[in-house]
Amino acid sequence: MLSRTSVWRHFDLWLTAAVLLLTSYGILMIRSAVTGAPLLEPLPGQQVQWAILGIIIMLAVASIDYRVFTAAHWYIYASFVALLIFVAVAGQINNDARRWIQVTSTIQIQPSEFGRIFFTLTFGQFLAERRHHIHRFSNTLITLAYVGVPIALIFIEPDLGMSILYIFIWFVMIWVAGLPASHFVILAAIGIIGISAVFPFLADYQKERITVFLNPEAADEEDIFNINQAEISIGSGGLWGKGYMQGSQSQLGFLRVQHTDFIFSVITEEMGLIFGSLVVLGLMAFILMRILRVATLTPDPAGKFTCTGIAAVLFFQTVVSVGMNVRLLPVTGLTLPFVSYGGSSLITLFIGIGIVQSILMRHRKQDFA
Repeated sequence: MLSRTSVWRHFDLWLTAAVLLLTSYGILMIRSAVTGAPLLEPLPGQQVQWAILGIIIMLAVASIDYRVFTAAHWYIYASFVALLIFVAVAGQINNDARRWIQVTSTIQIQPSEFGRIFFTLTFGQFLAERRHHIHRFSNTLITLAYVGVPIALIFIEPDLGMSILYIFIWFVMIWVAGLPASHFVILAAIGIIGISAVFPFLADYQKERITVFLNPEAADEEDIFNINQAEISIGSGGLWGKGYMQGSQSQLGFLRVQHTDFIFSVITEEMGLIFGSLVVLGLMAFILMRILRVATLTPDPAGKFTCTGIAAVLFFQTVVSVGMNVRLLPVTGLTLPFVSYGGSSLITLFIGIGIVQSILMRHRKQDFA
């Protein structure tokens, strides 16, 4: 039997260091973003607490053989769906959306946040068990049904951004599994029809975000105010920025939800392109490279697919978060990984890194056997 030392020698310190640096950077920028707002000033301290808890959970998850989770993938999937059903029936309503479960008077959890990581784990094992049927279109439809159940429950919360994220996870993971190109063509046609059918059922604010993005000239000034402020923030930052806690748009209150959705604008305005945008994007690119490295090293298909799915989560959220800050994409509410404020989000991402570390620590054939 292998000793703990022989397993932990594969622990990726570079990946962990990059994650900790990005999280620390995020906490500093959250502190700047909430300065001058008394009700929000406790948030940086809370984010520190979430980060410490996240590190502990990451190490705990890494110490567990990930095959314990993949072996129980149906139980995890069923629990996830059950939580989403509970949210739909008795979830906490915030800002006209029912997405949360009230745990204590001050703590809420968002099952769809946790599910994005655990779904990669369960779907990875699901694909691994069915990889020999990957060329059958009937199998493709089965995978769509598998992802369709949680997506439908998330969509009705409503949470369009998270729904699209799950579709992207499905797409990337099944593509890595070897889905034939002909299936994608058929699914693309179905998707176009589906989008047309779904649009009338979107919440009013979701339709508004899309129409504002497509035709900003026709939008009300109030609807595009924050997007304009984000653009001003980013444009005024230049190469070197205005200085930490010196941003005019964020410090004077012009930019709203600056500690979550629009944290990238705060970073670019205050720290500039060199010490702001490039630092954040460079660290994220390095994290993605280290995760994909694990995907190439592991001999286990389930481990490979899971790592790819976790990388897809980080990539998609980063692209969407940055894209909506620079008006290349509609505002969706997806946050910048490891940087934006949010306990559920941060803990979930640390769980994802712990799973990647667990896969890496057991990638050797003699460890894997």
